[in-house]
Amino acid sequence: MNFKNIENFYWVAQLNSFNKAATQLKTSQPAVSQRLNALEKELGVKLLDRTSRSIQLTDQGKVVFDYAAKYIQLNNQLMRSLSEKTAFNSCIRLGVAETVVHTWLVEFIERVSEEFPRVTIDIVINLTPMLKEAVRSGELDMAFLLDAACDFDCVSVPLCSFEHSFLIAPRLKKRFAQRCLDLKDLTQHTILTYPKNTYPYKDLKNQMVQQYLNEPKMITSYSLSTLIKMTEDGLGIGIIPHLSVLNELKAQRLAILNTALHLKPYDFSCVYILGKDDFLKQQLTEIAIEISKYAVKKLNLDFLRYQQDQEQQRVI
Repeated sequence: MNFKNIENFYWVAQLNSFNKAATQLKTSQPAVSQRLNALEKELGVKLLDRTSRSIQLTDQGKVVFDYAAKYIQLNNQLMRSLSEKTAFNSCIRLGVAETVVHTWLVEFIERVSEEFPRVTIDIVINLTPMLKEAVRSGELDMAFLLDAACDFDCVSVPLCSFEHSFLIAPRLKKRFAQRCLDLKDLTQHTILTYPKNTYPYKDLKNQMVQQYLNEPKMITSYSLSTLIKMTEDGLGIGIIPHLSVLNELKAQRLAILNTALHLKPYDFSCVYILGKDDFLKQQLTEIAIEISKYAVKKLNLDFLRYQQDQEQQRVI
């Protein structure tokens, strides 16, 4: 029998609700109903009486419920046993988008080393499309990447988001008026951003089309480090997540332009396929959620203090 169908039946009966079971199993109510129907068809018996307002177990359902509880208990014991004997000695191949490298990857690795000292993490830094394909093909065990939508069956868990700013080399700031710049002002200068198949580029392009503006000269790169370096060197206006360059801002190697233009934030997720080291991957995902949210909150507070310091300097 399919274990998911047994687990599905257990939670419907235990919670006395299809909706609550769907929430518990992180799926939809139609999926819960389909799994229950599949289990009843496989066993050849009716498990639930759904004629009344509440869900009632049939006589056969009570027997199956007792065994389902034992199945789940055994499964949990098995997962704990496997985690104790093998998972802690595993090597996890982790794909990472570069923005994560510049913000909270070090904290994540340190935390994993503390909690799982015998687990090895092999890190691969690449673009989201390549990371997705590597997870799908099995070359990577899991990945922290942009745009969680995947065209294959996987677990996808939201992590954090990053806003963008329009950055320049401080020595060039005098070229720009002190007023709030609009999109037309920005398009009079070279733009440094990600390539055409990325959504920061597409978002900017869409806003230019809506305002009937011609596309400015653009220099693109998949590498965040390259975009940061080109912006520091004064090649143009860099569209960069400002939390990834706090040190450069504080050291006055970069400056933020005053503009009302907003681009969609970067939304990051953890993605992996079930089947191997599932317990460990779940634990690492939970660590990533905690670390990323804490790190982004801390970075945002740090960025706010930076903005307040800049405002005080302008007043003085």
